[in-house]
Amino acid sequence: MKTVFVLSLLALLGWSAPSFAQATNASLIGNYVVTGTETDGKAYDGPGPLVIAMDRNGALELKWDGGKYVGLGQVVGNQLAIASVAEGKLVIGIMDIKPDGSLEGKYWRRTDAGTKGTEIWKKK
Repeated sequence: MKTVFVLSLLALLGWSAPSFAQATNASLIGNYVVTGTETDGKAYDGPGPLVIAMDRNGALELKWDGGKYVGLGQVVGNQLAIASVAEGKLVIGIMDIKPDGSLEGKYWRRTDAGTKGTEIWKKK
């Protein structure tokens, strides 16, 4: 009887637990609106556009502000690792992929003294 109860409880928990689908590169393709802060903590002047497409090699191709800034990304678990160039400086970032499809994370830009760079990407 105990075995039936335990198996029933496990089945119930499995069906009632929230389901978080694993993100993939393909699931992130689209247009986003970006807000955030500079590495010194100062807020961006306003929201800006970001387009995510699939590169020929399977990585994500990132283009901010109509291609003014470009980068590559790769989904690892439920995070997006990015590398890009902004104002001639190498940028790395880690974005958490949220259940609603938005991304939120931190970035670091080479030779910037601050470590407060943040971005939120909301899919249009």
